[in-house]
Amino acid sequence: MEFSIDFDKISEIYGEEVLREMQENMDEVIKNVNYMYMLEFNDVEDIFEREILLFLYDHDTFKDKLNKLIYKLGLNYVEKIENDLSLLESLQ
Repeated sequence: MEFSIDFDKISEIYGEEVLREMQENMDEVIKNVNYMYMLEFNDVEDIFEREILLFLYDHDTFKDKLNKLIYKLGLNYVEKIENDLSLLESLQ
């Protein structure tokens, strides 16, 4: 599993403050990214770039929010979320 982060792009889109917060909380960000992979999401990199603020939550909060959404969506949660990322926006 290779995951690359374009820090320049993040800075350009979200600003220096978000970039700084991400860098300061990189351990939590990595745990959250790994959790998405564990849940078998296919395009974690794209989800990360589009919904970066969600990944800034501490890991327990991230898991709690995501698990509640998954419970609500049912078995096809990966497909539903990957086809409609706005579902994740409600978690922010």
